[in-house]
Amino acid sequence: MTRAESAYGPVPGYIAKRSAAGTKTDTPLKETPQSISVVGEEQVRDQGATSIQEALRYTAGVNADAYGPSTRGNYSIIRGSVADIYLDGLRLTDPGQFNEAQPDPYTLSRFEVLRGPASTLYGSTPTSGLINLVSKLPQDVPYSEVGVRFGSFNRKEALVDTTGRLTDDGRLLYRFVGVGRLSESQTDFVPADRYVINPSITWRPDASTTWTVIGLHQKDAFGASDNFLPREGALFPGPNGLIPLRRFTGDPSFNRYETVTSSVTSLFEHRFSDAFVVRQNLRYSHIDGTYQTAYPNAYDFTSSPDAPFLDPTRQTVSRFTYARNTVKDRITTDTNAVAKFETGPISHTVLGGVDFRQYYESARSGSGFDPRPFNLYNPVYVAVPRPDLTAEPDLAQNQTGLYVQDQLKLGPWILLASARHDFVSSRSTGSAAQRNEATTGRVGLMYAFENGFSPYVSYATSFTPVFGGGICAGGICQPIAGEQVEGGFKYNPLPWLAVNASVYDTIERNRLAPDPGNPNLQIQTGRAHIQGGEIEALATIDGTTDIIAAYAYTDARVQAGTNAGARIESVPLHLASLWVKHRFSLFGIPGFIAGGGVRYIGESFDGSVTSLNTPAVTLADAMIGWEDAHWRAQINVTNLADTRYLSTCLARGDCFVGNRRTVLGTLTYRF
Repeated sequence: MTRAESAYGPVPGYIAKRSAAGTKTDTPLKETPQSISVVGEEQVRDQGATSIQEALRYTAGVNADAYGPSTRGNYSIIRGSVADIYLDGLRLTDPGQFNEAQPDPYTLSRFEVLRGPASTLYGSTPTSGLINLVSKLPQDVPYSEVGVRFGSFNRKEALVDTTGRLTDDGRLLYRFVGVGRLSESQTDFVPADRYVINPSITWRPDASTTWTVIGLHQKDAFGASDNFLPREGALFPGPNGLIPLRRFTGDPSFNRYETVTSSVTSLFEHRFSDAFVVRQNLRYSHIDGTYQTAYPNAYDFTSSPDAPFLDPTRQTVSRFTYARNTVKDRITTDTNAVAKFETGPISHTVLGGVDFRQYYESARSGSGFDPRPFNLYNPVYVAVPRPDLTAEPDLAQNQTGLYVQDQLKLGPWILLASARHDFVSSRSTGSAAQRNEATTGRVGLMYAFENGFSPYVSYATSFTPVFGGGICAGGICQPIAGEQVEGGFKYNPLPWLAVNASVYDTIERNRLAPDPGNPNLQIQTGRAHIQGGEIEALATIDGTTDIIAAYAYTDARVQAGTNAGARIESVPLHLASLWVKHRFSLFGIPGFIAGGGVRYIGESFDGSVTSLNTPAVTLADAMIGWEDAHWRAQINVTNLADTRYLSTCLARGDCFVGNRRTVLGTLTYRF
């Protein structure tokens, strides 16, 4: 028997019907007047996604690999900005920071993309939107799976996922998810090793109460894969041709990007009745991070960024060194209550709550310069001078938000209205505290026709205090603020078809942008204007064929301040994709699966007024597999033609490489 979908659980197939990302209540997507996409486990498995970025490659309006296969984080861009990442409704990462948590897709049951402002529910989120991840939770029905993966760049990986009852009466449920990986990466001398231990337990003392506790310990023993290649040799050939995309430009004995994450998450719910529910979510996390790198001087501050070479043959460059060790502690809570009632012909779902987060950071950092020539075309690796580390001022930040929301229904009319007030404090050792307050709001109106067509309009504002140190060149960053008008429709006439479309107009102030003089810091522009639209269609035909088609147009420009008039860096004007998967029998044997997709990543810009653009590229992916009740074997190939491309080039002079062809074979056994 197929279970009813929950906004907090797995997606049955490719088409989600419900989500809590846009309302913090379990609401049908077709009744939410905001643009939302949901990617489930089945799609992630079919496409062989091994990172958050890869899981979103076929999602409308998401430039998933905006900075290539970076080991430093998940940098998917939505509507002009790198998206904040939440886990189980609680903030997980902060923008502009290094050594942040990077959840493994194997530990997750759904990936939700909420486009547009969400500050009224989540507090500090950008105008562009957020990505909310939902953990795999204990299940009442027993299930176990073990698997192995092998693939390109000497990848070797083991997987385990098991869940079921701890007691016969089902009051205690458990789940354990584990990942172990030894791997290289597409960049020479850069490892990508990982292990994840992710246990959880659910206590159900009665039919009205559920309490889940999730533990996580994860170690990512990576190197820094971003090599900041100069435009000449990366974007276009010079007299020496093109630099191989696998080229490592640092010091193998110094390069290190290691993040150890430990966290405990509590998810509590009590239903006093069908009309009144209280939820309280809490997470404590601790991160130890080490970042050590050397990278080429692709900037050449005295002349054009296209000419950073030291020698007349245009092969050698000087290099910078950078190191930063961090210890981060976060406490994040969200407590809310949902009440359902009627006032005459109007039905209400009222949400009220308070959330709070505290952030502590202690860091030591240092940087240096190695003037010795390093040959980008014929490298000889020698040890770089190690920078001396000095203590940064300790940083303490906190934010408290009070919010209220009402979802009103009057016949086919749906009105969503919410408001919030935030209090933020930031203090670093030796400096006066910086305090900010802001009120944000959102209103959306939708009309649900009987044929499944639901047009809507909405207006929302955003407020984003920037948490963390070592981000802005001027010290503590100023809060980012914005507003957006959006219109669109949801069309869901039958369970097997869903079409979603939206157009929007956004203004954002104090947005973060790469510092032209330092790739490890950010600057803040005056005002940005982003407008565009997305359309996404999902279909499951005859239960055997799944189709996802998506297109997005994004016109993102700096309107005032630094580089006024320039298009915003790393934002393609056009994104389009198509993925098709089909189940079939072969020689009378059922269980075969084949799929393929095409992704078009349009031309993007470097962020300067006289832009040197990164060319568009079309990439193809493929998969083939077979499964029965217990076994599943699958092979995925991404960038099938091994097309050489760059994900983006920046005005400061450096380029980020694209993803090379990757082959991944997976074998799992279920019992």
